Amino acid sequence: MKKTLFFILATVTIFSLSSCNGLKKMIQNADDINYSVNPEILEMHGGKVAVNITGNFPEKYFAKKVTATITPTLVWEGGEKALTPVYVQGEKIQGNAKVIQYKAGGSFSYNDSFDYEPAMRRSHLELRIVGSQGKKTAEFDPEFIADGIVATPDLVKMQGASSVAKDKFIKDNPDVKVAAINYDKNRAELKNAETKKDEIVELKDFVNNVANDDRKEFVNVELLSYASPEGTLEINTKVSNDRSKTVDKYVKNEFKKIDEFKNNDFFEHLVTEEDWEGFKTVVQESNLADKDMILRVVNMNSDPDKREEEIRKMTATFEELEKLVHPLLRRSEIKVNIMLIGHTDDEIKDLFKNSPEELTVEEFLYLGNLYDNDEDKLAVYTKASEVYNKEWRCFNNLAAVQYRMKDYAAAKISIEKAKALDANATVFNNLGNVYLAEGNTSEAEKNYQSATGVPEASAGLGVLAIKNAQYKNAVDFYANMNCFNAGLARLLNGDSNGAIEAASNGKDKEDALNYYLKAIAGARKGDTEVLFNNLRTACTKDSKLKDFASKDVEFIKYFENDTFKSIVK
Repeated sequence: MKKTLFFILATVTIFSLSSCNGLKKMIQNADDINYSVNPEILEMHGGKVAVNITGNFPEKYFAKKVTATITPTLVWEGGEKALTPVYVQGEKIQGNAKVIQYKAGGSFSYNDSFDYEPAMRRSHLELRIVGSQGKKTAEFDPEFIADGIVATPDLVKMQGASSVAKDKFIKDNPDVKVAAINYDKNRAELKNAETKKDEIVELKDFVNNVANDDRKEFVNVELLSYASPEGTLEINTKVSNDRSKTVDKYVKNEFKKIDEFKNNDFFEHLVTEEDWEGFKTVVQESNLADKDMILRVVNMNSDPDKREEEIRKMTATFEELEKLVHPLLRRSEIKVNIMLIGHTDDEIKDLFKNSPEELTVEEFLYLGNLYDNDEDKLAVYTKASEVYNKEWRCFNNLAAVQYRMKDYAAAKISIEKAKALDANATVFNNLGNVYLAEGNTSEAEKNYQSATGVPEASAGLGVLAIKNAQYKNAVDFYANMNCFNAGLARLLNGDSNGAIEAASNGKDKEDALNYYLKAIAGARKGDTEVLFNNLRTACTKDSKLKDFASKDVEFIKYFENDTFKSIVK
């Protein structure tokens, strides 16, 4: 009886030990499990980090009655994040987990993602496995499987490009004054009454005013003399030329005290022997009953004599032409061309300081472009928006400067005022910039898409493309630009050389971050000269980048490199 009991107890003990030995042996031989992670270093794209793991269990490893819970866990200084577990089981377990054969071994695949947080930037991914066999549970040692996290897309500058409304300022503006002297039929003598007409009196006043105004200059005088299309060409040729001489003599005598009028080259003469174009214009504008028929005759006959012959056949109509049309065509026109001289740049600046209300809106907008300093531009556009508070361009340009100066609240107020006055594409781009700065990417995108035809909108759309991991689209948006974001887009799209080119040739090329970007490009290319030279410059310009670089896994292969360590220490 005692022998039988001893045998039973011994058998139970041996069975129990052999059962637990399966899990214990798995723990002891955990190094035999092969894990691979793609990519080998975790990467953030579009604010997400994808985790793709493959695990291979060797032959005769996974005990038949063991279950295991495998939990990928991201660990960083001060925190950790457990991801969704994967479950595997031995072949004699009744359950729904992935079955791993004892003799043949087996594998599992795991795909998950999680939201990126800046604190995770220097981290690692490990697997935590808890095995169970019967009532016994045991933990495996944590298995390091990947470094993390490449967060280079997070370097994107959340900046669009401001669009400034153009001025229509023309420094010197042309002006003209025209008056006509009329003659009797087939005559070229100047009638005294013609010189006293209102239009001639106004012409005289105009000329004398120009002569005495330093901000006005004569350009030339055009003297155009005509004959109406009646009678023979020979007579009309003579009379039109005689009228040209008459008006020339009159004008030169009338303004003989003005220096410009003493120079024959100041005058241009044009003689039209038969003014058919003027004839058609006057007839078209008249109330003649047969004007359509008259115009058809003129347009159907290219020969002047034939035209006149056909019109004379219309007896009653021709008599009306003699009374109402021909007298207006027997004339000389005096055209005085002048230039209105605008303010010089210095004069505009002086007026702004002392009498800003005297500036035109175009001068205000032009003045804004004369300054390189945003503080000066801010003062100009602020005053412009006060003086011309119904002009959208003043508020738009004010918002553009406020945005560049990172006063986003003020920029939003100004651009909303511009929008209320004129909701156009230029305004939409600047409104998109403000929303981008606020982090409201959906509203930013709506406004950028409404900024049709505004080149600057591409910069904002490029930022959004980078944030959404649409790197090819971002490269296209930045196709005609050289700046940090353009270089970042190219780097993320796999073009390290293009990244270096864009970062080296923009207005921001001397920014520390541009050199840092080129250092990353050098690291990706395996070019240590590009890497170290640019990283050294970046850290010299901004010492905060030393610590940043020391934890940036873009440089993980160089963490133990003496040159790298000397730069970031």
